[in-house]
Amino acid sequence: MTEITDHPPIPIDRQCQVIAYHSAGIWAFEKSAGILSHPNKEQNHAKKAHSLINAEFDHDLECYKWMDSSNEQQYLHLCHRLDSPTSGVILGVSTPSLATTLRQAFAERKVRKNYYAVVQSKGKFREGLWKDPLVVQRSQGKLRVAKGRGPLALTSASIVRQKGGLYGLSLIKLEPKTGRTHQLRVQCSLRKMPILGDRTYGDFSLNRKIARATKVDRLCLHAGEIELQIQTGNETIDFFVDSPLPRSFGKLLT
Repeated sequence: MTEITDHPPIPIDRQCQVIAYHSAGIWAFEKSAGILSHPNKEQNHAKKAHSLINAEFDHDLECYKWMDSSNEQQYLHLCHRLDSPTSGVILGVSTPSLATTLRQAFAERKVRKNYYAVVQSKGKFREGLWKDPLVVQRSQGKLRVAKGRGPLALTSASIVRQKGGLYGLSLIKLEPKTGRTHQLRVQCSLRKMPILGDRTYGDFSLNRKIARATKVDRLCLHAGEIELQIQTGNETIDFFVDSPLPRSFGKLLT
């Protein structure tokens, strides 16, 4: 894991934390489930929902901005997103040039990301590369993703812990090779192993049953690792960060 060096103060939400920082201006945060990566446009002023950073978000520039204690303007550019219910590692950078470099690395699939999910598999788990053409649809103002004639979603899947515990749940690792909307949640659902706690593509009856019994009521999807190498000027930056599994996952699996 890339070590935390001294970093400038940042108005991060109290439910999130800085877990790594590179002096070039790369930040790694651990986002809690239920926290937005950034506020929706209508929430910039209402501020009813919690976001990663307690600051104004510029949707055109894709960055947070705030005044520091010296009355100087500060920025944090987001390079990717995590859905609100998903916890784990999310990256941001301090400068527009670095944001361009890092976004390009994501677009060119040069950033390795690993996610972990708790699922209940109704059949044999098939490890390997999952391939699904997905389409984004809108119904009554809500965004939904389904299998169809759309761009291909690619994910490498493997089993971490076989079925066990009181509820026969498994822990799987998912390494997305593409970045489609709701990709991991939909691909798990298509294989009859919806991610526990998924309120859009999940097994709603199972979600309610386990939430009542365990008090764990969240989407059990966690962004566990990010690794990248980028070139900035004459410097090559190797950056790796990981976030441990939430305790609630262990509670479900034992």
